[in-house]
Amino acid sequence: MSASPTLIGLQGAAVLTIIGRKPDGNPLSDGTEIRLSTTLGTLPGIVRTDSSGQAIAVLAADGRTGAATVTATTGSGGEGAVEATTMVQVGQTPESRPSLLLSVNPVIVPVEGEANVTVIARSADGSPVPMGQTVILTSTLGTLFPSNPETTSDGTATAILNAGTQAGMATIQAVLGSSDVAMTMLTIRDAAADLSLQPNPTSIPRAGGDIVMVATVLNSQGQPLQGVAVTWRSNSGVFSTTGAVVTNNFGVATTTLTVTEAGLQILLDMGVTDVIVDASTPRADGDDESDRSRIPII
Repeated sequence: MSASPTLIGLQGAAVLTIIGRKPDGNPLSDGTEIRLSTTLGTLPGIVRTDSSGQAIAVLAADGRTGAATVTATTGSGGEGAVEATTMVQVGQTPESRPSLLLSVNPVIVPVEGEANVTVIARSADGSPVPMGQTVILTSTLGTLFPSNPETTSDGTATAILNAGTQAGMATIQAVLGSSDVAMTMLTIRDAAADLSLQPNPTSIPRAGGDIVMVATVLNSQGQPLQGVAVTWRSNSGVFSTTGAVVTNNFGVATTTLTVTEAGLQILLDMGVTDVIVDASTPRADGDDESDRSRIPII
């Protein structure tokens, strides 16, 4: 069993790593119970190994100072049980604890997008913290991988935040041992997952006329998506709007296509019997979500 870091503040935390092996050298069975106890601080009473024989726990300081002796025991602790111990020193003055600088890039991502999270950790004297120190990262939205990155030789630790499917403002926090909490924000913007296009009327006479085009945009949860730009294209006529149209709070963007008798005759002379309208809006992956309507010329 090992702890990182081995020196934490009165409100700090350390990550405990327990690695178990059978007598033949193979990892402990997946799901093996490891019982934990400590003389200072708090931690879960039981953790279970994964398929590699490893279990992770977090020791949280409880305001008391001193040397915390952490003990890990296999099974119920009876005959044949195996123990391991490690020490974590709890208590640092503000003048001696490390400091963190936390950043995220980019600061705005779409749902299901990714951002790079970087932690720069410095000792009290300004030098990089030692290599292999564990930073505890959390986020109110999305998923961090890894959630407990380790510092490199220059005192930096990095992770990737996957935004997931929920839009909003993500608060990312970082702690290393007894450091103060470092915090930064990430904006996760919703993105289109479906676009449907409806013309009115659904056919156009040879004399021409107006066609109202209604585009409805939904997000990945099937909810109306407000504030996204819908662009339009047609093989004939002129749109009443210039450029893109932004969806309203019902996820709807509307424009009117005016086609003339002369324009429709050009299509018919080419053997084209439909007015074709395309609408599109960006998806989270950078491609377009689109739909097409064919309005017969009658």
